[in-house]
Amino acid sequence: MTLTPAERTFVERNRVGRLATVDETGRPHAVPICYALVDDFLVSPIDAKPKRVAASELARVRNIEANPRVAVLVDRYVEDWSRLAWVRIDGAASVIDLTAANHADAVGALREKYAQYEHHPLAERPVIAIEIQRATSWGALDDPTD
Repeated sequence: MTLTPAERTFVERNRVGRLATVDETGRPHAVPICYALVDDFLVSPIDAKPKRVAASELARVRNIEANPRVAVLVDRYVEDWSRLAWVRIDGAASVIDLTAANHADAVGALREKYAQYEHHPLAERPVIAIEIQRATSWGALDDPTD
């Protein structure tokens, strides 16, 4: 499944999404993420910002290992409700390590989108890759005033 051109532009233009996973008991977990698109994948780093646990122990990582079905919501809220919009991406997630063939592409796309990652050791960190299986959208996706 691919995004429509309007959905792709909206997702690329925005900077923050919310990743929703569920644990092995079905309990939901949502966190804000930075992300980039690489072909029909949305990628998100497990970056080196301070965390309380190791990357492999993060709830999102444990949840993906237990159940790879995830959703990512990218939205725009403004007081002018005629400009509201969102895209939800449903897909199958995996954690790709440094040896995966697509790891370098994911790191490159993330560094291109976020200047802040220039000095982060992303090449030494795993990345979440979500194969886009379905996209749902609503609202003024083509509003260029972001």
